Amino acid sequence: MIKMLAGKTYRLRISNVGTALSFNFRIQNHRMVLVETEGSYTQQIELNSLDVHVGQSYSVLVTADQLESDYYIVATPTQVEINDSDINGVAVLHYSDSETPAAGPLPAGPHPLDRVFSVGQARSIRWNMTTGAGRPNPQGTFNVRNVTISQTFVLRSSKETIRGFARYTVNNVSYMTPQTPPKLADYYANGSGVYRLDAFPFASVNPEAALETSVVSGTHKAWVEIVFRNEQEAMDAWHLDGFSFYVIGFGDGEWAPASREGYNVWDPVVRSTVQVYPGGWTAVLAYLDNPGMWNLRSQLLENWYLGEELYVRVYDADPNPAKELPPPGNLLLCGRPLSILTNQNHI
Repeated sequence: MIKMLAGKTYRLRISNVGTALSFNFRIQNHRMVLVETEGSYTQQIELNSLDVHVGQSYSVLVTADQLESDYYIVATPTQVEINDSDINGVAVLHYSDSETPAAGPLPAGPHPLDRVFSVGQARSIRWNMTTGAGRPNPQGTFNVRNVTISQTFVLRSSKETIRGFARYTVNNVSYMTPQTPPKLADYYANGSGVYRLDAFPFASVNPEAALETSVVSGTHKAWVEIVFRNEQEAMDAWHLDGFSFYVIGFGDGEWAPASREGYNVWDPVVRSTVQVYPGGWTAVLAYLDNPGMWNLRSQLLENWYLGEELYVRVYDADPNPAKELPPPGNLLLCGRPLSILTNQNHI
């Protein structure tokens, strides 16, 4: 139950902390004003309902401007065909002086398979270019209108059978977790014996489905364009540790260089997790100014657990600890780095 005083405006933080399903959020007889997502102030738009995909968060303003009563708050699965009402989330908005319980049917949202609504809403969520966002200069000072793209990753997610087991893949490579964490292998052994840098394609498809440790190079202090292509029948969502995405485009079917003509480079929203619709693609930009070994993965738990991930190695030769601190002296080591440091044959 959420309690409100009549006439007051409240900020609600809505997060999808689930592991599989997108949901549509709405409040009976109340409109919402979208103001923020994942640390970025958005253009303020009024909504009757809001699609929230796995790993995403939003802030909305809600004004208690209705008759003093109780009202239903509902979250229902979207972009999937599910007829089980038991998985609907239902809560109550309670006006402080209300003596009337919530009544009537639950507020209706868009059809669960209404792709046009969902994509249209996603495209309407844009960066507020004039707000300060906790800094003396506005967000719009940082934009992507004239950036030079140094790399393009085209990452296709699909489900394959490898060694008799179902696995999720990126460009036909399903990630195999090594005994040595990639960052330790990179620091102590330059990856030797643990992974082969850029051994697998990041803009095409591996000839055969493979179970491997995929690590790709990201150019330090350069812009990378990442196109996520979803070849599955269900929604997907992607997250890159260490960076945020400028979400510049959504599309159906195959992505091609000509698809860039439809990009929004004027006021794309900046966020940490982005959805990818079944049979479609999502394009983002990221500025790789943070040296390190960064995980790029599906936020859907089953997909991630079964291999839909890779690592992006952003290397800077400058040893300045202000950029990247060296490992602490009491770091617990495992796998190949331990064998190097102790001269033991530890695997």
